[in-house]
Amino acid sequence: MSRSVKLYQLSRKVHKWTGLILSVVFMFMAVTGLLLVYMIPLGLADELRMGKEASPSESISMKKVVSIATSQDLPGATSVEDIFRIELRPSANVYQVRFNNSQDVQIDASTGEVLSTDPDYSTYLITLHDGSFLGNWYRYSVLTMAGLSLILLSFSGYYMFGFSLYKRLMARKKTKGNLQI
Repeated sequence: MSRSVKLYQLSRKVHKWTGLILSVVFMFMAVTGLLLVYMIPLGLADELRMGKEASPSESISMKKVVSIATSQDLPGATSVEDIFRIELRPSANVYQVRFNNSQDVQIDASTGEVLSTDPDYSTYLITLHDGSFLGNWYRYSVLTMAGLSLILLSFSGYYMFGFSLYKRLMARKKTKGNLQI
C-alpha cells in the first residue's frame, strides 16, 4: 500500500474519531448559544426596564443600591456577599443588580424605585457557554483541545477532499490516455 493511501486512511480515522468526540463539546456550545440568542423570548432573561430620565449626577449612591437590592426578600439575596455584580445601564438609567443565584433586581438609578425582581439566568447561561462555570481547567484544557482539534479536523478534511479529487482526476487522465492508444 502506498504512503499516500496510508496517510489518507489515517486521516479518515483521525477525522472520524476526533469529530465524534468533539461533537459533544460543539453540541453543548451550540445549545447554550441558541439559548443565549433566544433567552428573552424563552423567559430565561428579564428585559431591561427603563428608569426615569435624569442626568448621571442625580444617580443614587452604590450603598443605597445595595441596600435596596438586598431588602427585596428574595431567597439567597440578603447581603452584599450574595451580589455577583452591579451594572449601571446609563441608556436606560437603571442599576441592574445580579445575585449569585440568578436573581436580578433592576433599580431606577435616579429615584431608587425597584423596576423588576424577576430571575435572570443570562449570566448562568453565559458562564455555561464560555466554560467558566466548570472552571478554568475546562476552559484552558477542553476548549483549547477543541479549538486545536477543529484545526486538525479542517486539515484532515481538506486532505481527504484533495486526495480523492486528485485520485479521480488521475483516473480520468489515465482512462483518456488508454482510449487514445
